[in-house]
Amino acid sequence: MNRLLTLLLSILFVSTTSAQLITISETNQLPAIGDTVHYVNANSFGFDPNGTGPVTNKLWDQSGLFLTGSSYDFYYVDPATIPANLGKDSFPAASIARGESGAPGYFYYQNTPTEVNRLGWFSSATNFGIYENGTVAKEFQFPITAGQTFNSTHTGRYSPFNVGEDSVKIESGNVTINADMQGTLILPTGTFTNVLRVRVVENFHIKVYLLGIPLIDYLIEDDYVYWYSDSIPQPLLVSGVTTVDGTPEPQVLRFQPISTPTGMAENNAATLSISPNPSQGIFTVSSTDKSAASLAIEVTDVKGKIIFSAQSFLSGTVTVDISSQPKGMYFVKISNGVNSIMKKIVVQ
Repeated sequence: MNRLLTLLLSILFVSTTSAQLITISETNQLPAIGDTVHYVNANSFGFDPNGTGPVTNKLWDQSGLFLTGSSYDFYYVDPATIPANLGKDSFPAASIARGESGAPGYFYYQNTPTEVNRLGWFSSATNFGIYENGTVAKEFQFPITAGQTFNSTHTGRYSPFNVGEDSVKIESGNVTINADMQGTLILPTGTFTNVLRVRVVENFHIKVYLLGIPLIDYLIEDDYVYWYSDSIPQPLLVSGVTTVDGTPEPQVLRFQPISTPTGMAENNAATLSISPNPSQGIFTVSSTDKSAASLAIEVTDVKGKIIFSAQSFLSGTVTVDISSQPKGMYFVKISNGVNSIMKKIVVQ
């Protein structure tokens, strides 16, 4: 009888612990001004977002991902430092803005201690989307546990089409966030356990009104999947496709090239110093990354345009002269081919 009881208790323990649900907290996931998250782009050949095994114990073996040789950075800035022509006046409630390498403009956010809430985006006077009527697009909500689902709706105005329209509107915007799988993720750089997969589906209509009648109606859908580890800021792996009226755009597939649970700390393991800052356009950049065979430095303006670059930057120090550029804010990035670090420089 005692043996039977022991066996039943052991079975109950195993079944309970094997189904323990993973939670990703807000501790490391809410972005802060000054943060930079570095990704490398990969080819989707052989990529399987669903993995193998049950939804509570998945194995996503992505160790065979092929790198495309390009990288992608997200950086977070204070909206007050953004030039007026990049839309900051259209988002007076924004507390933080996100820029993307190689892309002009910013996404604007009004985050809470547990939510990432997008207010819209602004790339130029002919490319923007501003949510109105007190609505936001909730990109993420934390803490989030396997099996949980969140939803938000938004409406707003879109950039003009210049076809004589009365207005262009964003209508029926809907975001659904679903933590649908958990398990182990293997990337080319390392293995991560206790990973939660979060699927985010956003769809909305862009309608062009003429004499009060919607004559043009585009349906936009973003279907993205994110893999989170609680100790690492921002998703480890991102995959997704944007569809316009049923026609898919090229797939996005990128991951953070890190191999330890320190996440962003590893991305910034090498310190980057800039002196003087602010400057009049001539300054010195130094890096302590002694392990790299070579370093590359880039200086970009707020629109992502590269205005200075130096390859095989081996001495640890380089003098940059951008004194011919307009006054304002610029971004300095140093890369060792795997990780990169970025800081901003102000030219007075």
